[in-house]
Amino acid sequence: MPSLRKNFIYNAILTMSGYIFPLMVYPYVSRILGVSNIGACNFVDSIVEYFTIISMMGMNTIGIREIAKCKGDRKKLDRTFSQLFSLNTISTLIAVVSLILATLIISKFSDYKGLLYIGIGKLFFNYLLINWFFQGLENFKYIAIRTILIKVLFVVAVFIFVGTQDDTKIYYFLIFLTFAGNALVNLWYAKKIVTFRFTFHISKSIILSFIMLGVYWLMNSMYSTFNVAYLGFIANDTEVGYYTTANKLLLVIMTFFTTVTSVLVPRISNVISSNTTNGMMQAKELINKAINALLLFVIPLIILVVYFSKSIISIMAGTGYEGAILPLQMMAPLFFLIGYDQIIVLQTLLPLNKDKIILRNSSLAAAVGIITNILLVPKFESIGSAMVLILAEMVVLITSQYSVKKYLGLSFPYVNLVKNAIIMSPLSLICYGIKSIIYSEIFAFALCCILCIAYVLIANVYILKNKDLASTVSKIFNRQKK
Repeated sequence: MPSLRKNFIYNAILTMSGYIFPLMVYPYVSRILGVSNIGACNFVDSIVEYFTIISMMGMNTIGIREIAKCKGDRKKLDRTFSQLFSLNTISTLIAVVSLILATLIISKFSDYKGLLYIGIGKLFFNYLLINWFFQGLENFKYIAIRTILIKVLFVVAVFIFVGTQDDTKIYYFLIFLTFAGNALVNLWYAKKIVTFRFTFHISKSIILSFIMLGVYWLMNSMYSTFNVAYLGFIANDTEVGYYTTANKLLLVIMTFFTTVTSVLVPRISNVISSNTTNGMMQAKELINKAINALLLFVIPLIILVVYFSKSIISIMAGTGYEGAILPLQMMAPLFFLIGYDQIIVLQTLLPLNKDKIILRNSSLAAAVGIITNILLVPKFESIGSAMVLILAEMVVLITSQYSVKKYLGLSFPYVNLVKNAIIMSPLSLICYGIKSIIYSEIFAFALCCILCIAYVLIANVYILKNKDLASTVSKIFNRQKK
């Protein structure tokens, strides 16, 4: 079994690529295409994302969990993969046909047909990615290498082929090609590991989990993807561009924490499947490590985003995106809300097979999302969409925390959160002072980023006594000395 440390390193490399490549591409594309065309691309992508949820249902989570249980048993692995892939094939065919019909029937889509036809191809190849298979096997080395190589090709292609506002379809087509390339490579490599046979004999437990978690993601989309689609229907592409730019920056930064999440999910599923006291203790330990990792960086991130959102937007998107500044500032608390929700839902309730509870909690959040969308978005537009997302994630946190406390005895980390907030509070004064003194806000932002990293390391090692971080830092220094 691969070590968590190696998995984390490979996933950290993958995560860094998730920072680097968007930082290379998005500032260029946003300036070339403009806020309206960016909004059009993201509106279409939100529509495609809905049908992607129908296609994938709960596969990206169920697949990891079920494959993780098959390690060391080739026959069981072949059987489980065949069942999962066959089920996913059926759902994808339904999703593709539905999207084609929607493109032809819905009048609003007539202005976006070219982009939507490309989106249909993206929808199909997304199902063939089978990343859940490699994550379940904890083969993060392969995932990192493959993804980085194809992203490099994507970046090169963007700079070569996207040069004017008229190249919006070309840009979206290049995104489609990254999905197609990753999928084809994945299928080729998977054939070396597993034998696949299409089958209608699928375990009832897999079907049930697939449907229930699929409904969960549909409910989740009512306050995430639905925001973009609803905003596009009642406002315009410019407002969509403001909101999606702010949201995209949020998600790019949150990718860092996803590193921890994706590494721990298969491992937690594996230890819990043993159904032993020791396994549950190991799971609790891993979950607490994830919480500590979240608290490590979340408060400094919130401070930086609140103070320097203008600089972040300017660097990432250029002029014309000033309307994204306030939505980005408002969404700063989501660094904690989404991060913690990932821990208690994906890392805790999911491995515990609490699918019904996950569905119940997400349904409540979806109801809040739909109601607040109708009430807030028509009046406040992109700002209203940001407010909806915050309220819905708070509902997920409250309901899921109650369930985690009930079934695993994990309490909300009030003490650690307050302790981190107090210790990190001087960063707010430091950032305010530097921003006030230094004329160039971008230079002030860069300096504050460096100081924040240094402060976080020192505070966590010497004040908070974070043993995991201290051990990691110590090993890095020892290797450098050698």
